[in-house]
Amino acid sequence: MNSIVDEVLKDAEGKTFVMLAEGQLKYILSNCAETFSVLGDIVEMGCNIGMTSSYLQRLIKATKVDKTLHVYDSFEGLPPKTAEDGATPCDKGASAVSIEMFKKTFDDAILSYPVINKGFFGDIPDNKYPDKICFAFFDGDFYSSITDSFKKVYHKMQPGGVILVHDYKWVNFPGAALACETFLADKPEKMMQDIFGIGKMVKA
Repeated sequence: MNSIVDEVLKDAEGKTFVMLAEGQLKYILSNCAETFSVLGDIVEMGCNIGMTSSYLQRLIKATKVDKTLHVYDSFEGLPPKTAEDGATPCDKGASAVSIEMFKKTFDDAILSYPVINKGFFGDIPDNKYPDKICFAFFDGDFYSSITDSFKKVYHKMQPGGVILVHDYKWVNFPGAALACETFLADKPEKMMQDIFGIGKMVKA
């Protein structure tokens, strides 16, 4: 499967990914690919202009796996920060992009659109989330966004499924790690040590 991931990433050579550090995209795709034997679809919570989304879609297309990508974003930027977010430099509305900008990323890559869901995660009805999920990528930055991501997705994750959390333990977004630890405090799963600044949880 790593060879397929490397093939998908050939198109990424020389490109700059504003939201992702070096090595993160391959780590995300590799983890996603490892869940293809698990029941369920793929979700991305917080997709911005869709660069990560487009490579997840490329991976699905390259492997011809029977999975559907579902993306979720307010397309209005971040929600209000809370006390749990500490001294984060970002405020409400940061990182806002339009659905049109997201779709352009897919149009430019000649890719079909994923299932696009607009709204803050907690406000999107449960039936807009897949019944079964094998892989989820959380990129909501703030405590409330990561908490809502868990609330919407955790119980739909299938055994062996993987949740990755971007900005885990990054100083600029302290709320992300705090949300993980708080939500999982009474759960059998715990976050694994972050790799490339991304936290990982495997559903029991």
